[in-house]
Amino acid sequence: MCRFSKFLALACCLISTGVSADQVPATGRLLVATDEVRGLHFAETVILLLHYDESGTLGLVVNRPIAAAPIEALPQLEDLADYRGPLYWGGPVRLTTLRALLHTDTPPDDAVQIFDAVHLVTLDETLLEVASNATNLRFFMGYAGWAPGQLERELAFDSWHILPATAELVFADDSSDIWRRLVPPREYRAAAEMTDSGASLLTSFQEMTRLTASANTPSTPGRW
Repeated sequence: MCRFSKFLALACCLISTGVSADQVPATGRLLVATDEVRGLHFAETVILLLHYDESGTLGLVVNRPIAAAPIEALPQLEDLADYRGPLYWGGPVRLTTLRALLHTDTPPDDAVQIFDAVHLVTLDETLLEVASNATNLRFFMGYAGWAPGQLERELAFDSWHILPATAELVFADDSSDIWRRLVPPREYRAAAEMTDSGASLLTSFQEMTRLTASANTPSTPGRW
């Protein structure tokens, strides 16, 4: 069976089990980890999907800030010195790459719309002139990726909720609160019991990403 046929079969399986169109993965939607997701990388994560088709899936974790200033983690990108906002861990794949999301009604010509007024953009001087803080600009080291059919299998095991994305969530002032706001109360209570109300998980992750940021020298953003 060809790759597209497998992708189509898995998608049809999701729909046939009573999943509405809004609950099917698509660019611009959020994956919200259920309490079935364990481990330091993806437990309690919220992931914005940037790309989804038969070739695979790519997204950015939007609720994992790194405990380091962007200019400290990325000293070779001097233009970041004026950026006033956190750097985010986008996922475990290719941690030496950098991606940027911009919330604007007037995006650069080469921007890729993800949803509404949120765009994936490349890093240049003009970008930082119009967006110098976390209100409308976010930087992400690495990304989360799934091979063809992998995300569909995880969905079949109830690993993720799928929700529409909003700029309020993606650019939230306190990203540590996003997951709790989106999951059902039962799942939040279960996760809190396993992680000391979530504090130990967040502390461990921040230490890991601090070490990761200091050990890597990311390049400028790619399209994907």
